[in-house]
Amino acid sequence: FQHYYITNNLRMGNSDSALISEKQLEIYQLETFFTRKEILRIYESFADLNPDKVREAFLAGNYQIKMDYGEVTQLSELKFSPFKDRICRVFSEDLSGDMTFSDFLDMLSVMSMQAPKDLKAAYAFKIYDFNDDGEIDRTDLDELVNRVTGFRMKTEDVDGIVDEILKECDMDENGTLTPAEFEDILQKAPEFSANFNIEV
Repeated sequence: FQHYYITNNLRMGNSDSALISEKQLEIYQLETFFTRKEILRIYESFADLNPDKVREAFLAGNYQIKMDYGEVTQLSELKFSPFKDRICRVFSEDLSGDMTFSDFLDMLSVMSMQAPKDLKAAYAFKIYDFNDDGEIDRTDLDELVNRVTGFRMKTEDVDGIVDEILKECDMDENGTLTPAEFEDILQKAPEFSANFNIEV
Protein backbone atom coordinates (compact mmCIF):
# COMPACT_ATOMS: atom_id res chain seq x y z
CA PHE A 1 0.00 0.00 0.00
CA GLN A 2 1.02 3.56 -0.54
CA HIS A 3 0.50 5.53 2.63
CA TYR A 4 0.02 9.23 2.55
CA TYR A 5 1.49 11.35 5.28
CA ILE A 6 0.79 14.90 6.24
CA THR A 7 3.55 17.26 7.35
CA ASN A 8 2.03 19.93 9.52
CA ASN A 9 3.94 23.15 10.09
CA LEU A 10 1.95 24.66 12.91
CA ARG A 11 2.44 28.13 14.25
CA MET A 12 2.50 29.07 17.91
CA GLY A 13 0.69 32.26 18.90
CA ASN A 14 0.61 33.80 22.36
CA SER A 15 -2.51 35.93 21.85
CA ASP A 16 -4.99 33.06 21.93
CA SER A 17 -3.29 30.68 24.35
CA ALA A 18 -5.48 31.88 27.22
CA LEU A 19 -8.67 30.90 25.38
CA ILE A 20 -8.27 27.29 26.46
CA SER A 21 -8.62 26.84 30.20
CA GLU A 22 -5.91 25.03 32.14
CA LYS A 23 -8.43 22.35 33.09
CA GLN A 24 -9.35 21.76 29.44
CA LEU A 25 -5.68 21.67 28.46
CA GLU A 26 -5.12 18.96 31.07
CA ILE A 27 -8.00 16.95 29.58
CA TYR A 28 -6.56 17.27 26.08
CA GLN A 29 -3.17 16.13 27.36
CA LEU A 30 -4.71 13.05 28.98
CA GLU A 31 -6.62 12.17 25.81
CA THR A 32 -3.75 12.61 23.34
CA PHE A 33 -0.02 12.07 22.97
CA PHE A 34 0.63 15.82 22.96
CA THR A 35 2.27 18.24 25.36
CA ARG A 36 0.62 21.48 26.46
CA LYS A 37 2.79 23.46 24.05
CA GLU A 38 1.89 21.21 21.12
CA ILE A 39 -1.83 21.47 21.88
CA LEU A 40 -1.64 25.27 21.84
CA ARG A 41 0.19 25.18 18.51
CA ILE A 42 -2.47 22.88 17.07
CA TYR A 43 -5.18 25.21 18.35
CA GLU A 44 -3.64 28.01 16.26
CA SER A 45 -3.87 25.84 13.15
CA PHE A 46 -7.50 24.94 13.96
CA ALA A 47 -8.42 28.57 14.64
CA ASP A 48 -6.91 29.70 11.36
CA LEU A 49 -9.63 27.76 9.51
CA ASN A 50 -12.23 30.29 10.71
CA PRO A 51 -10.65 32.69 13.24
CA ASP A 52 -13.72 34.67 14.30
CA LYS A 53 -15.91 31.58 14.69
CA VAL A 54 -13.36 29.64 16.74
CA ARG A 55 -12.16 32.46 18.97
CA GLU A 56 -15.67 33.61 19.80
CA ALA A 57 -16.66 30.05 20.76
CA PHE A 58 -13.54 29.34 22.81
CA LEU A 59 -13.79 32.69 24.56
CA ALA A 60 -17.25 31.57 25.71
CA GLY A 61 -15.88 28.20 26.81
CA ASN A 62 -17.57 26.37 23.95
CA TYR A 63 -14.93 23.83 22.95
CA GLN A 64 -17.41 21.77 20.92
CA ILE A 65 -17.60 24.27 18.05
CA LYS A 66 -17.35 22.40 14.74
CA MET A 67 -15.53 23.13 11.55
CA ASP A 68 -17.45 21.72 8.64
CA TYR A 69 -15.81 19.37 6.18
CA GLY A 70 -15.19 22.13 3.67
CA GLU A 71 -13.38 24.21 6.28
CA VAL A 72 -11.26 21.33 7.56
CA THR A 73 -10.12 20.42 4.08
CA GLN A 74 -8.84 23.95 3.52
CA LEU A 75 -5.76 22.70 5.33
CA SER A 76 -3.01 22.34 2.76
CA GLU A 77 -2.03 19.10 4.50
CA LEU A 78 -5.42 17.57 3.63
CA LYS A 79 -6.45 19.47 0.52
CA PHE A 80 -4.57 17.28 -1.93
CA SER A 81 -4.87 13.94 -0.15
CA PRO A 82 -6.89 11.36 -2.10
CA PHE A 83 -8.20 10.14 1.25
CA LYS A 84 -9.24 13.47 2.77
CA ASP A 85 -12.94 12.53 2.88
CA ARG A 86 -12.17 9.25 4.63
CA ILE A 87 -9.72 10.81 7.07
CA CYS A 88 -12.24 13.46 8.10
CA ARG A 89 -15.09 10.95 8.35
CA VAL A 90 -13.12 8.47 10.45
CA PHE A 91 -11.89 11.08 12.92
CA SER A 92 -15.22 12.92 13.12
CA GLU A 93 -17.15 11.77 16.18
CA ASP A 94 -20.47 11.81 14.33
CA LEU A 95 -18.91 10.46 11.09
CA SER A 96 -20.07 13.56 9.20
CA GLY A 97 -16.60 14.78 8.30
CA ASP A 98 -17.15 17.90 10.42
CA MET A 99 -14.65 18.27 13.27
CA THR A 100 -14.55 19.70 16.75
CA PHE A 101 -11.17 20.70 18.13
CA SER A 102 -11.16 17.42 20.05
CA ASP A 103 -11.68 15.49 16.79
CA PHE A 104 -8.90 17.51 15.18
CA LEU A 105 -6.56 16.71 18.07
CA ASP A 106 -7.46 13.02 17.89
CA MET A 107 -6.57 12.92 14.21
CA LEU A 108 -3.20 14.55 14.76
CA SER A 109 -2.52 12.44 17.85
CA VAL A 110 -3.14 9.12 16.11
CA MET A 111 -0.97 10.25 13.22
CA SER A 112 1.85 11.47 15.44
CA MET A 113 5.13 9.63 15.93
CA GLN A 114 4.19 9.05 19.58
CA ALA A 115 1.17 6.91 18.66
CA PRO A 116 1.75 3.14 18.78
CA LYS A 117 1.81 1.24 15.52
CA ASP A 118 -1.24 -0.90 16.34
CA LEU A 119 -3.34 2.24 16.92
CA LYS A 120 -2.19 3.71 13.62
CA ALA A 121 -3.01 0.43 11.88
CA ALA A 122 -6.51 0.36 13.33
CA TYR A 123 -7.27 3.83 11.99
CA ALA A 124 -5.63 3.15 8.63
CA PHE A 125 -7.93 0.14 8.31
CA LYS A 126 -10.98 2.33 8.96
CA ILE A 127 -9.83 4.86 6.37
CA TYR A 128 -9.41 2.18 3.69
CA ASP A 129 -12.64 0.37 4.59
CA PHE A 130 -14.61 2.58 2.21
CA ASN A 131 -17.95 0.81 2.66
CA ASP A 132 -17.58 0.70 6.46
CA ASP A 133 -18.44 -3.00 6.75
CA GLY A 134 -15.53 -3.97 9.00
CA GLU A 135 -13.54 -5.68 6.23
CA ILE A 136 -11.37 -4.53 3.35
CA ASP A 137 -12.81 -6.37 0.36
CA ARG A 138 -12.17 -6.22 -3.37
CA THR A 139 -14.40 -3.18 -3.77
CA ASP A 140 -12.40 -1.32 -1.12
CA LEU A 141 -9.11 -2.34 -2.73
CA ASP A 142 -10.34 -1.21 -6.14
CA GLU A 143 -11.16 2.18 -4.65
CA LEU A 144 -7.82 2.33 -2.84
CA VAL A 145 -5.78 1.57 -5.96
CA ASN A 146 -7.82 3.99 -8.07
CA ARG A 147 -7.40 6.82 -5.57
CA VAL A 148 -3.67 6.25 -5.21
CA THR A 149 -3.22 6.25 -9.00
CA GLY A 150 -5.62 9.11 -9.67
CA PHE A 151 -8.17 6.87 -11.41
CA ARG A 152 -5.85 6.68 -14.43
CA MET A 153 -5.43 2.90 -14.66
CA LYS A 154 -7.40 0.52 -16.81
CA THR A 155 -9.88 -1.71 -14.99
CA GLU A 156 -7.97 -4.87 -15.85
CA ASP A 157 -4.74 -3.38 -14.49
CA VAL A 158 -6.46 -2.40 -11.24
CA ASP A 159 -7.90 -5.91 -10.99
CA GLY A 160 -4.42 -7.36 -11.41
CA ILE A 161 -3.03 -5.27 -8.56
CA VAL A 162 -5.95 -6.20 -6.32
CA ASP A 163 -5.43 -9.88 -7.14
CA GLU A 164 -1.78 -9.62 -6.08
CA ILE A 165 -2.66 -7.82 -2.83
CA LEU A 166 -5.19 -10.50 -1.88
CA LYS A 167 -2.87 -13.32 -2.92
CA GLU A 168 -0.12 -11.98 -0.68
CA CYS A 169 -2.16 -10.70 2.27
CA ASP A 170 -5.43 -12.66 2.51
CA MET A 171 -4.26 -15.40 4.85
CA ASP A 172 -7.59 -17.26 5.06
CA GLU A 173 -8.26 -16.81 1.34
CA ASN A 174 -11.82 -15.56 1.79
CA GLY A 175 -11.44 -12.57 -0.50
CA THR A 176 -11.25 -9.95 2.25
CA LEU A 177 -8.74 -8.51 4.68
CA THR A 178 -9.71 -8.51 8.34
CA PRO A 179 -8.36 -5.93 10.81
CA ALA A 180 -5.99 -8.61 12.14
CA GLU A 181 -4.67 -9.47 8.66
CA PHE A 182 -4.28 -5.80 7.85
CA GLU A 183 -2.42 -5.07 11.08
CA ASP A 184 -0.14 -8.06 10.49
CA ILE A 185 0.79 -6.64 7.08
CA LEU A 186 1.58 -3.22 8.52
CA GLN A 187 3.54 -4.62 11.45
CA LYS A 188 5.94 -6.02 8.85
CA ALA A 189 6.25 -2.66 7.11
CA PRO A 190 8.86 -0.61 8.99
CA GLU A 191 8.09 2.53 7.00
CA PHE A 192 4.39 2.56 7.92
CA SER A 193 4.63 4.53 11.19
CA ALA A 194 6.85 7.17 9.63
CA ASN A 195 4.56 7.59 6.61
CA PHE A 196 1.27 7.51 8.50
CA ASN A 197 2.37 10.62 10.31
CA ILE A 198 1.61 14.27 10.91
CA GLU A 199 4.50 16.23 12.35
CA VAL A 200 3.75 18.92 14.92
